[in-house]
Amino acid sequence: MSKIEPWIADACVIDHTRSVCPHCLKTVDATIYEKDGRVHMSKACPEHGLFNVYIWPDAEHYRWFNSFSFPLKHRQPQTESLNGCPLDCGLCPSHKRGITLAEIEVTWRCNQACPVCFISAGQKLPDPTIENIKGMLHTIQHYDGRRTTLQITGGEPTVRRDLPDIIRLARQSGFETVEINTNGLIIGREPEFLRLLKEAGLTNIYLQFDGMTPEATQTLRGGDLLELKLKAIKNCRREDLPVILAPTIIKGINDNQLGSLIDFCLNNLDVIGGLAIQPAFTSGRFEAEMRQRLSLGDIAIMIEEQTNGKIAARDFWPLSCIHPMCACSTYLVGDGEQYTTLTSKIDESEYRANYDPDSPQGSVFADVFNNMYGAKGNIKGLGVLVMSYMDAWTLDIKRLQECNLAVTVGDGRSIPFCAYHLTDTSGRRLYPPGRGRKTGND
Repeated sequence: MSKIEPWIADACVIDHTRSVCPHCLKTVDATIYEKDGRVHMSKACPEHGLFNVYIWPDAEHYRWFNSFSFPLKHRQPQTESLNGCPLDCGLCPSHKRGITLAEIEVTWRCNQACPVCFISAGQKLPDPTIENIKGMLHTIQHYDGRRTTLQITGGEPTVRRDLPDIIRLARQSGFETVEINTNGLIIGREPEFLRLLKEAGLTNIYLQFDGMTPEATQTLRGGDLLELKLKAIKNCRREDLPVILAPTIIKGINDNQLGSLIDFCLNNLDVIGGLAIQPAFTSGRFEAEMRQRLSLGDIAIMIEEQTNGKIAARDFWPLSCIHPMCACSTYLVGDGEQYTTLTSKIDESEYRANYDPDSPQGSVFADVFNNMYGAKGNIKGLGVLVMSYMDAWTLDIKRLQECNLAVTVGDGRSIPFCAYHLTDTSGRRLYPPGRGRKTGND
């Protein structure tokens, strides 16, 4: 009998996969199983022992999510498969999906030291040069095409005063969509800098926004930043720059604010272009209390409760661009209190007939809506996305191999987001900041 079997002897096995040990990051076998109606992952490291990790609140709902499968869109590999996932990322031939959302890091500096930060921003590393960045942009265009959405991130990208030049470079090289991932502090304080970003060709802002109370930012970001973030949104409205709000959700801290976040978005659709909810994961710096891991299923159930059933848990469907357990979304048609969910009005066959294989996470159902109805009456809408990032506890190699979100680094490799940011329990990274791992052929 294996070390794992006593834990699942009276359970129903759902799947077998590979994962990593949270302490040493060595690759290990893992079992996904159902017990008492909930879904868990069990794995064992020869050195560090057994691990049992909560995955999903309802096994039947988990199976329904997994039933959504879309054609794989393979991509030309950049590296060889030598040591196996997740050690050969770049991408290697084992990767099964193309990239529809590409990130580049333009700095590892930051103007905050958030208690929760998957990149552990603030490291004293030199910024990539403009020539480095040109190389990253060329790599993305060569392997993924100009339609790929480009997100400029860090660290905090707005600490680079030449950020307008970087945005201009990206647009001139052919990218249609260029967004920055920001905490909003500089664009809240310096509307003139935001104007420079817009004039350079910035298409939208991906704004860290953890809730509607000062306590949320105090706990997650180390200070009461709510008013400054609201000012950043006001400045974006003045510049006609759409904002996607990106809250990190932690049980017992801000999980009760999902409904109020949706209400805020629906009442500000002139500037808010989407809501991207991220259940917390423990890669990087994590100094908050993790009372309970939250999955896509948990967030969907909470939203149903906090909207009094107006948005049902089953209105959140897996996405066509990524593994079904990695992201889900719905599209709210209307505004204020007068809205309905697109996914409650269509069936799976209509979804399959109208999705765009090039859509990134945040626009899958907006694109389905436009494909089905066009700009019908200029109807307003809001995409509500939930992204479930993996850490060393929850990493599932099968999910990783279908990732459509990659960080392109200075040596030209494109590394799936969850592999690139993976850290062990002491904070040691699997992939060094800004570059790939060295292999026997390097």
